[in-house]
Amino acid sequence: MSTSTSIGITERLDEISTAHAGIRAAAEQMTEADARLADHLPGWTRGHILIHLADLSRAFARQARYALKGETIEVYDGGRETRNRSIEANHGRPVEWLREQLDEGLTALEQAWDGLDEDDWQRACAYRNGPLLGTQLAWWRETELHHVDLGTGYRSEQWSKALSAHVVDFLQPRLPKDRTVRVVSQDTDDSWESGDGAEVTVRGDIRTLAAWISGRPSTATPTVEDAVAPELGAWP
Repeated sequence: MSTSTSIGITERLDEISTAHAGIRAAAEQMTEADARLADHLPGWTRGHILIHLADLSRAFARQARYALKGETIEVYDGGRETRNRSIEANHGRPVEWLREQLDEGLTALEQAWDGLDEDDWQRACAYRNGPLLGTQLAWWRETELHHVDLGTGYRSEQWSKALSAHVVDFLQPRLPKDRTVRVVSQDTDDSWESGDGAEVTVRGDIRTLAAWISGRPSTATPTVEDAVAPELGAWP
């Protein structure tokens, strides 16, 4: 990757704080009917998204608490099956309950991250068997992408260039391995190349590229040169 849009921990936390405020406001304006609306994510409603964010924020708060003690613990108590059961069991609960769960989760994460220094972010944790910083990067993605998924007016065109470049970089594994795919941002100096085979170039502004590779709606679509658009694979 060649990039000019990366940001540091403090700036990233500022963006996450803004995202928290936006997500809280989005949840506050939801009605019962809104929470049952289907989302563009297959099989999910807005209620699925609310409980997922609530559960994951608590899980990442737990990662931080244990990392500060020099211990690691699985992301969800009981593993991914616990995550899936909670989402399926709770997404249909009253929207007021979902809002409360979301706010409690976001508050727990804010408290767990309060005062962490650069060394703390390098502490080991169980999330992807890496440093605690990985949870910050993941939560940056989760809040921004799922804020769009809530369907209350926030759009991918409002993502920062730094977040957008990070999303494109993180999701490179979605691109096919049997083609040489070049992804070129037209409004930044960011570019990527992956795979091996017939060449295809995908161009667009960085926010458009991020929306495309993450499967989020956008008013624009990338331009594909040399061949048909590459088929996107599973989320890494």
